[in-house]
Amino acid sequence: MAGSGAIEPSEHYVLGHSDRELERLTRQAALIEPITRDLLLDAGIGSGMRLLDVGTGRGDVAFLAAELVGDTGSVVGFDRAATGLAVARGRAEAHAVGNVSFEEGDPTDRAFELPFDAVIGRYVLEFNPDPAAMVRRLAARLRPGGVVAFHEIDWTGARSVPPVAIWDRCCRLAVEGLKAGGADTEIGMKLPSIFAAAGLPPPTMRMTALVGAGANSDGPVHRLAGLVSSLLPSLEGHGLVAADELDPASLADEILDEVTAGASAVVAGSEITVWSRVQTAGGSSAGAQSAAR
Repeated sequence: MAGSGAIEPSEHYVLGHSDRELERLTRQAALIEPITRDLLLDAGIGSGMRLLDVGTGRGDVAFLAAELVGDTGSVVGFDRAATGLAVARGRAEAHAVGNVSFEEGDPTDRAFELPFDAVIGRYVLEFNPDPAAMVRRLAARLRPGGVVAFHEIDWTGARSVPPVAIWDRCCRLAVEGLKAGGADTEIGMKLPSIFAAAGLPPPTMRMTALVGAGANSDGPVHRLAGLVSSLLPSLEGHGLVAADELDPASLADEILDEVTAGASAVVAGSEITVWSRVQTAGGSSAGAQSAAR
């Protein structure tokens, strides 16, 4: 599939789709929801719009978007993993959310009766072997003036000050595990060049970091510990950690204890959000729009 621009098949997804991973995604979604919300609002997502959410998983971004477009709008979430989609559909039914639906498969391989007003996604381009081709094909599903908006991550700035050994080690393990699974852990800062290669104008771009401060680091610490725990099978399989070296049940407490003891500031990477508009039918650009900021 390399070079096709299609969404990566679920069987190659390094984080898997276990119950633990779905629980991790629930906690992560609550932590980063304000960042994604700001992206969608900044991109002009609003009432009555028709949206395509790619790599929807358990539907967190789709439900956020459904709230913004209201009853007169609609959101279609696509994913290749049936497990996550089952959770998303169950959530939609349980909460009687009628303006969102979920489909299994690759939207770049589908024909739609009507174009979309926006295509959105979070943490999906990093797992694609050719993100520019994927963005180009997704943009072709938009009306002229439609929005392309993505929230991705860049691990380049992961650090602790003063240094916390277990935090820094877990950040390295997260990067190594994700890379071993084919992810691009520095994709965030590459998004302007990816958009350019996809034929889109320079995007509006923002960077945000989730930072912990000593004992007030619960959110970032549990997020990192959960990610490393989900990656453990891959990390052990690639010989990056020894079997039973890390205990998922106690890892977060171990990290938090050391961060608290050092009164350290910790950051696991940068949250990067970008959005741009297609200029013509079929998603191609007729020229540059707003400069990245």
